[in-house]
Amino acid sequence: MSGRLRKWNTRVDDYLQLKAAEGGNIVAMTRVGAALRERGELAEAESWYRRAALGGDRVAMTVLAHLLADRGAHDEAERWYHEAALAGDPRGMVGLGRSAERRGRFEDAEYWLRAAAETGDAEAMGALGHLLAERGRGDEAEDWCRRAASTGNTAAMLDVGMVLSKQGRQSDAARWWREAVDAGDLAGTCLLGRQAERFGRAKDAETWYRQGATGGNVEAAVRLGLLLHRRGDVDEAEAWYLDAAEAGDTAAMTNLGVLARNRGDEGEAAAWYRKAAENGSVPAMTNLGHLAEAREDLAQAEKFFRAAAETGDVQGMLSLARMLHGRGSVNEAGTWIARAEEAKDEARGERDRT
Repeated sequence: MSGRLRKWNTRVDDYLQLKAAEGGNIVAMTRVGAALRERGELAEAESWYRRAALGGDRVAMTVLAHLLADRGAHDEAERWYHEAALAGDPRGMVGLGRSAERRGRFEDAEYWLRAAAETGDAEAMGALGHLLAERGRGDEAEDWCRRAASTGNTAAMLDVGMVLSKQGRQSDAARWWREAVDAGDLAGTCLLGRQAERFGRAKDAETWYRQGATGGNVEAAVRLGLLLHRRGDVDEAEAWYLDAAEAGDTAAMTNLGVLARNRGDEGEAAAWYRKAAENGSVPAMTNLGHLAEAREDLAQAEKFFRAAAETGDVQGMLSLARMLHGRGSVNEAGTWIARAEEAKDEARGERDRT
């Protein structure tokens, strides 16, 4: 069939679907919504999906929930995920489970992810395994992650490796991470690189990070930059940080600020820290406090230290405590020091588990 004839037939099909949808055909409403969504006409697509969802189409309910979540209407999205889940749609169950997990309702999340996983949904199996691993139920997590991984789910392959790593089975973990990398998931290069660093194999770590970074993985680019930075290859480190910062990575922005301050350019350092802080980087807030303190703007320094400390940042807590102690607020300083020690203990415990 020629391209012109195919295009003409497509227009006829679209017209017929639209007429059927306008006539009350629910399946046609969903198909019109799908065509509009594919063309990027999301407001109109949402309107048709809503009509189909109100008519009882469970697929339309789930897609409507996706569209609502994408534009930030999370409460309404969760309501439609719930309707779709009750109607038996595994995709709706997964959406509802993920929504519950984001809101900290872990028992609800497990219930719905398990319900979807038991239908054989690969994403649900992987998500359930990940949730169980996060909750410390390694054996059951491993089983679900392995099931998902057998379908080619690379995120599940990474999670199997994480579970095995926590059990001390490092070589088995590395095999799963390499399998994920071979399947195209470059996040595995970061896990392999971190494992190599923990065991003192810096060259192997660099090889893995470089593979991920050259393939476009932003975390790998940052980790490669850090490794190069620590050994003094500052120019190449900066180049990788810049690549990652352009992709929106706040750790890279903060590290660019560190490099700028190390070479005496506090203006550039402040600009990078501010950009990182505006995008949610807590360490950047602490670093802005240090810059303010260095220029003796103590009120501004305390503002930044306190903002960082209140998020749980250890350096922010300690810097705030030092300032408070220096001006005689000993009791409050002691409170922040105690909180910093608690946070460090928790971080040590988390590292021991990984």
